[in-house]
Amino acid sequence: MNNKQANSKLTIWFILNPASLLLIFSAQLYAQMPTPTPVQDVEDYTWWYVTLFILILGFVAAVGWWFSSKQSESPFGGSGSGGSRNGIGEANGRGGSSADAADCAEINAVDAEKELEWLRKNNGIINRRGKKKAAKQKFPEGLPRPSKVFEGNGAEAAAVQETSGVTKAPALPVYGFSKLELARPFNLLPLSNDEALLSAIEQTQEEFEEDEEVRELSVRILAAFKTRNSVEALSQVALYDLSSNLRSKAVSILADFHHESVFETILLACADPTREVRAAAARGFTRLTFDRADAWTRIAETGEPGRMRHAARAAIEGGFVDRIFDRLIHPDSKHAYEAVTLLSLLVISGETGPIFQRLRNERNPEMWRAVLHVIKITDSQNILNDLYALLEQKGLAPDLKKAIDETIESVGLVAA
Repeated sequence: MNNKQANSKLTIWFILNPASLLLIFSAQLYAQMPTPTPVQDVEDYTWWYVTLFILILGFVAAVGWWFSSKQSESPFGGSGSGGSRNGIGEANGRGGSSADAADCAEINAVDAEKELEWLRKNNGIINRRGKKKAAKQKFPEGLPRPSKVFEGNGAEAAAVQETSGVTKAPALPVYGFSKLELARPFNLLPLSNDEALLSAIEQTQEEFEEDEEVRELSVRILAAFKTRNSVEALSQVALYDLSSNLRSKAVSILADFHHESVFETILLACADPTREVRAAAARGFTRLTFDRADAWTRIAETGEPGRMRHAARAAIEGGFVDRIFDRLIHPDSKHAYEAVTLLSLLVISGETGPIFQRLRNERNPEMWRAVLHVIKITDSQNILNDLYALLEQKGLAPDLKKAIDETIESVGLVAA
């Protein structure tokens, strides 16, 4: 038994001894191995380089665009002038706005001024080159030079104007009107016997209907009938109804009718004591596109002093007279004739206060002559006293005094 135990211990020793030796050897070998150092991540700068390249490329492109735009702005740059012409063509072809056309015209005007400035500075150089070139060319004797053939009398007239230094301005259109033309007739609106219309006309009158809501409903019914009797009923509401709300609504409806027969009512509404009604009348006038010169003339043709006086006062209070003086000396004949008709209405009706107040403060002699010309056209003796008072104004230029004398003589009396 003891032998067996001894043999088993010997066997265990032989098994464990090599294993322990291997373990000890491995531990010593592991201890002698160098400690591994951690691997550090290397930072990548690729995106920074790409971003910097893009910024440099954009900067170069911006500098190139700036130089190209500077070249196009030069007076003789082909791209600049060509671009302006193309812009105008595209605006006209596509129905561009008037603001775009005005901008294009302003650019062309600036280019033209730059070209003229360049020509003035280099005029001597161009003349010397032209003389040298003309000296080299030989024309046959007795034949006129091409410049004389093509310029003709225009060149001679330009030479006379250049030597005299005086350029005669063209006459204004206002002096071309020697009388007031009759207003053109217009188609009258039809009459209607519709029962709903006749009932609405009756209910708009306050003596028949005191309820404002019922009258307002009647006004809405009248808006559906564009007839002569509906215009008359709406005109009564617009001028005489006690409710400013109904007066303003009636004015707006009449403006929507857009017919010559509503002009006088909307004009009188401009002198309404309520701001709401005056605002509706002002908006209504912006929607009326028929000829106003005929409208002013029709009022003057009535020959009714009270009617003309009320219309003239409404025009004064509505601000039409203040704006009409500038139109009187406008180069457009249509604007000038409208001013002539309105000022003639003021003279005929006797409402001449704004006219002479403007003349007393006016320093433009052309405005004086234009207004005096209108007074001659009207040939009204109602204005003689005002003319005499104007003649006595101090500091009046001799030529204006002479023009006033001629105006007084033209209306039938000689100045004392």
